[in-house]
Amino acid sequence: MVSIFEFIDYRHFLTAVFDQFKSGNPSFSFRSFARLAGSSSPNYLQLIKNRKLNISNSAIYALSVALKLSRVEEEYFEAIVNFDHARTNVEKDKFFKRILQIRQMTGKIQTLLKEQYDFFSHWYIPVIRELIVSDAYSGDPEWIAKKIVPSISVAQVQKGIALLEKLGLIIPQGEGKPWLQQHTTVKTESEVVSLAVSQYHKNMISLAGEAIERFDAPSRDIRSVTIGISASGYVEIKKKLEQFWIELLHFAESQEEIDQVFQINMQLFPLSNSTTDDSHEK
Repeated sequence: MVSIFEFIDYRHFLTAVFDQFKSGNPSFSFRSFARLAGSSSPNYLQLIKNRKLNISNSAIYALSVALKLSRVEEEYFEAIVNFDHARTNVEKDKFFKRILQIRQMTGKIQTLLKEQYDFFSHWYIPVIRELIVSDAYSGDPEWIAKKIVPSISVAQVQKGIALLEKLGLIIPQGEGKPWLQQHTTVKTESEVVSLAVSQYHKNMISLAGEAIERFDAPSRDIRSVTIGISASGYVEIKKKLEQFWIELLHFAESQEEIDQVFQINMQLFPLSNSTTDDSHEK
């Protein structure tokens, strides 16, 4: 039987269970699987898989019994279902922590999963990654802690460095410049990335608001504009922003020495509903 602890997305788990039953018994069908879940719909699994239907609590229980899940496996099943069905990032974060807790309790935890989540969800980790390759860095974590605004603890810096090294984003260089950045992509399950990145953006937007009071005008550049545009104009603006990001990253890569770390945020979001959604009923 496939291990449920290998999955974050319960839809992937159920698909893997079906595939395993099918490989062991060619006559096992989608209707057969639906019966296990207590459903009379022959396309039950396809609807679940395509996110057109959410699994119910009764189906969780029925499948737990049919698959002979242990008590802790059933708890994990409920946790990943709740994680998927959560509507807010606060709820998702709550159930994700429960997922990690159960994995740790059962010895099935993937440590790297938590570290990947921490990388995306802690705003200061990318800042540490930039400062640690500065020629001014002597190897003392306290220097980084004092440089970061708002300040963080030396312990947070040390944990951040250890995390970055484990993820392969920095590598030790020995004498002189102690660390070198590795342009490695941090890969994890999309559901976890979505949650962590959302938290990252919320933190950065909050820091941008605090920066108005924290720094004087010459040290920052914060501006906004409210405009009315068409649907096609929105698409065009997104293209322009994307091109600007590409140019900005290329410019940053051309910098030979890091003197200071800056955060650049750009938000494009609606302040009204679309007029095309208006009802024209009389």
